[in-house]
Amino acid sequence: MRNTYIIEKIQFVENKLHFSLNEDAKEKQFLPAGQVLVDSDDFSFIYLIEEENKYSYLKIPQSIWPSLVELLKTEQDPYLQVSNQLIELSNFNEELRTLLFNIEGNDNYGADFVSAVESVFEPLLTNEQE
Repeated sequence: MRNTYIIEKIQFVENKLHFSLNEDAKEKQFLPAGQVLVDSDDFSFIYLIEEENKYSYLKIPQSIWPSLVELLKTEQDPYLQVSNQLIELSNFNEELRTLLFNIEGNDNYGADFVSAVESVFEPLLTNEQE
């Protein structure tokens, strides 16, 4: 069974977005896997991380999405704060941007999920199409 860590807190520090986990992960060693997935049933984006030679999930719930809009505007990748360590989540921005344009108007993800994504990310989707 995969470990799932929920991003609970976010903050911009020196124009960089930092994610914090919902639990203490001081002893964890995470390596970014560079992939973003969708959990349309749970209205979440998932960033894959490697942990102890297996994949685990960083789940980004809908409550965090407005900050992702701001992140995508900066064209930077976010960082995961684990104890005193900052881990850059490589390829996050590009992967999420690609996913958003795949989700837009695509009811294969479920009409409610698509509607939620289009609503939150509308400023970004509109600007890219112009």
